[in-house]
Amino acid sequence: MGAQIWQDIGKLRVLNVGLFVILAVAALFLLRVFGVSGSIDRFLWETRFSFDQRSVSGEIVLVDIDARSLGELGVWPLPRRVFAQLTDRLAEEDAREIVFDVDFSAVSNPEDDRIFADAIERAGNVSLAVFSQSASAGGDATKVTNVPLDRFLENAWPVVVMVPMETDSRIWRNLYGYEIEGVSEVSASAFLGDHTGNAAGSFGLDYSIAIDRLPRVSLVDVLHGAYEPGVFAEKKIIIGASALELRDLFPVPVFDILPGSVIQALGAETLLQKRAMTVQGEWMAVFLVSVIFLLLLMTKVEGWVIKIVILCLAALVIEVLAFGIQKSSPILVPTASAHFVLLFAAASVVVRELGFHKLLSHIATIKRRNSERMLGQVFDDSFDAIVVIDKEGRITAANSTARTLFASDALVGELARSVLPLALVEETIAVLAAGTECVAAPRTITLSGEGLSQQFIEFVVTRSERTLARKDERRDLETEALACLTCRDVTEERQATERLRYLARFDPITDLLNRGGFEKDLTRLMEEVQHQGRDLCLVQFAVSNFDQIIATLGFSYGDRIRQEIAARLKSHLSLETTWSAITADVFAGVFPCEQSNDRILSRIEKIRRVICEDYSIEGARISVQLKFGFVQSDGRNGSEDLLRRSGNALAKARRDERFEVLRFEPEMGAALQRRRKLETELFKAIARDELRLEYQPLVNLEDNSVFGTEALLRWQNREFGNVSPVEFIPIAEENGYIVELGAWALNRGMKEALGWQKPLRLSVNISPVQFTRGNLVTTVSEALERNRFPADRLDLEVTESLFLGDSQDLKFCMEELKAFGCSFSLDDFGTGYSSLGYIPKFPFSKIKLDQSFVRQSFSNEKDVAVIEAVLHLARGYGMSVLVEGIETPDQASKLKELGCPLGQGYLFGRPMSAIDLAATLVKAA
Repeated sequence: MGAQIWQDIGKLRVLNVGLFVILAVAALFLLRVFGVSGSIDRFLWETRFSFDQRSVSGEIVLVDIDARSLGELGVWPLPRRVFAQLTDRLAEEDAREIVFDVDFSAVSNPEDDRIFADAIERAGNVSLAVFSQSASAGGDATKVTNVPLDRFLENAWPVVVMVPMETDSRIWRNLYGYEIEGVSEVSASAFLGDHTGNAAGSFGLDYSIAIDRLPRVSLVDVLHGAYEPGVFAEKKIIIGASALELRDLFPVPVFDILPGSVIQALGAETLLQKRAMTVQGEWMAVFLVSVIFLLLLMTKVEGWVIKIVILCLAALVIEVLAFGIQKSSPILVPTASAHFVLLFAAASVVVRELGFHKLLSHIATIKRRNSERMLGQVFDDSFDAIVVIDKEGRITAANSTARTLFASDALVGELARSVLPLALVEETIAVLAAGTECVAAPRTITLSGEGLSQQFIEFVVTRSERTLARKDERRDLETEALACLTCRDVTEERQATERLRYLARFDPITDLLNRGGFEKDLTRLMEEVQHQGRDLCLVQFAVSNFDQIIATLGFSYGDRIRQEIAARLKSHLSLETTWSAITADVFAGVFPCEQSNDRILSRIEKIRRVICEDYSIEGARISVQLKFGFVQSDGRNGSEDLLRRSGNALAKARRDERFEVLRFEPEMGAALQRRRKLETELFKAIARDELRLEYQPLVNLEDNSVFGTEALLRWQNREFGNVSPVEFIPIAEENGYIVELGAWALNRGMKEALGWQKPLRLSVNISPVQFTRGNLVTTVSEALERNRFPADRLDLEVTESLFLGDSQDLKFCMEELKAFGCSFSLDDFGTGYSSLGYIPKFPFSKIKLDQSFVRQSFSNEKDVAVIEAVLHLARGYGMSVLVEGIETPDQASKLKELGCPLGQGYLFGRPMSAIDLAATLVKAA
């Protein structure tokens, strides 16, 4: 009986072995068909190559056409005379062989070809590259053979430099030779590697050879003789390109990318060291591991873990043996198939020892545990607080967010009433009692305690059931109702919402209504006064020195000033008045009023007295200056219209120093509309060619000769006609367009001045905005260069207002322009902001005294005294003086007596066009 059992077991094992062999062979066949085993074998070979480093023979030297050579020689293809010089230099150094991995199939210029052919003949040991390639970039079947010119091959050997590429797009092999035009030609690798066999077929490259350590010399160093003596003596030389621009690069194992010439050198080194690699031993490895597995199946070794360990050791032994064979002999052993057999064997052991169903059960258990662990982690890490409560009101589960929200580390097991807010507990009990008909709906409760701010909790309660383990043999399952309380703290969201609602109506700095909130209240007030038959007054006032306060003390003081103004408005001026902070420096108020203008002005005066009283902020005493604009309405206008009208009045008051309070008048709207229209039209003036320059002569008072002109900008608009510079220049300065206008004036003035018969000096007015908002130095230098205008004929006229914002940058800018050769004139001296302090600081060469000093024909002795003082000052600083506004011979004569050298005015000529000035100069000549 026992013998029969053992016989049956033996038959079963034989059957298992047969089944294993069939499955293993089928699997290996499929792996080879799909190329999987080949890819793994190449990975293993590359790994073995990287662990086995061999040095180069030292018989081969590479002359490298690298990036530095291309950079210094500056051309590609290199002239043939360069290769001739290289060949002669290598021949002089007693090079044994010279191999060019360079294409010489195309004709260069005849002289260079002759020089190179003569060098080849002199050397007598030159080999030139031959190769085939696809006729098109698409890689069609048509091949083109590149063969050196016949005159070169008269004294040179052709060698093949092609390399075959494997399915992984890398170079694993090289050729012994290749048939070119019916003749079998030896490869460069075989030629340099002293191969004497058949010039057909290929051989495996040995990537354990450290070809990156091959002796290399840059081509330009060879040409310049910058190399160690004897480096080429009796050596085999390969000339090839490694520069990325020449694209002679190939992907390879171990080294990633190598130039074609280096691959040829690697092939030669492989043959010189007798390391031409061949692929052998795959089925021997498969047989060996198969025997190991069969022995495991046939023996009584127990325990699947021990068998797996034995199979792993077998895999390690196979790799060690394959590495040893590859290191000692030029043989690459494919072991991927053997490893697949071992992997298949390991799977068979696991299935056989554990049983298929047991394995599936084990996998299912692992999946269930992973799912439970993942769901538990999701539950505990949820952003929402989750609490599960049973029908007895006891907490059965709670995540970490719930413990944080309800400030308790031990919620589970506690009665909900003892640890949760009562409103949540009551809602939970109601859901449990309602049964399945209950529909979950989000709700929000508000919690507050002594000394605590309000807390808003958003929650939802859902009902579910869980199955309990049966206590008897009944087939019906027992279930229990549970309530899941999901909640979150939405206090910050509520506060943010309230904050947004507040910011939608109020200014956060002053707590006054912002413009949007003010417009809504204004609309409501207008409806009220309409029903009451009354008027209302909308007043806007601006802190005109607000920018100076910020510039002097900082933005924080600006905020404090706004807060203090708002506090005074609310505490002293809030009776029947709604106040608003329209912008940072503009406030607005609206109040019912009588039709009397005097009462409105009286109320505005009260506002001015209250707000203008000095402020003391952190030890700084600050005074404010106010401008007012107001409008009176019966409520029939829209709120936006009232704001616009009062704003128009305020804008006019801010522009005109004479007014502090202005009432809106209809003509203000028309003036503002004209100003806005002019601003729009001004942006189109250059493109429409509406601008022109007129020139007023500058004369020498000694002989009334014209030495220069002042360029004056004029604008004739198609709609408004001639627009005065007094009107459009301030607009251009406010919107910054003066930078473009100034550049246009410079270029046009220089261009027209070059057409005059006499080389006059050109004076061009420069706005302070051109210094602050434009790159004046670049503008002037580009204009001078573009028009080829002499810089020493250019005068840049600036006014004293430029120095209100005196800065070091301004001085650097003026000195840089002075270095070009330009001169600076101080225009309108004696008006506005006169100060003698800045005259020695800046590089002025001329002072232009304002026309107001000669307007009264010198009847005022004070004017004469000022002129004498200015003349004395100018002489002291080496500057000249030009007086503007000379209209009579008496004025010119008096100025001449005082010693004033230069003048300008209607006496000598009104502003005129460039053509008229040119005619005037011709007549004067």
